[in-house]
Amino acid sequence: MNRQKELSQWIGMWLERELNLAPSEIDADKTFVRYGMDSMHAMMLVGDLEQLLARRLPPTLAWDYPTLKALGDHLGWETGEVVKTDDSEILARLDDLSEDEIDRLLEEKLGKNATVSKT
Repeated sequence: MNRQKELSQWIGMWLERELNLAPSEIDADKTFVRYGMDSMHAMMLVGDLEQLLARRLPPTLAWDYPTLKALGDHLGWETGEVVKTDDSEILARLDDLSEDEIDRLLEEKLGKNATVSKT
């Protein structure tokens, strides 16, 4: 199982437990606010994720990545695992990617030993 999927599953279980949701109510593209998440829950989620990942995270993380899919994908990127997506998805998120994330994508697309011609 890839890291992004593991993180998404963990976040889904967290939502179920903390917001008293049934598994059937969880939709990866539904915003956390639609589940009833407030700022206190958002801070709790970030705190629990910090414990899980053993590192500091921005306190606005749940608002910056407001769906289970967006947050799981972002945290998977942060932990170094790239999910294969089509180019249109990558282009839509380009402004939100760090330079390291862009470098990883380029390596994946071009291959580790590929060189870009500068003409």
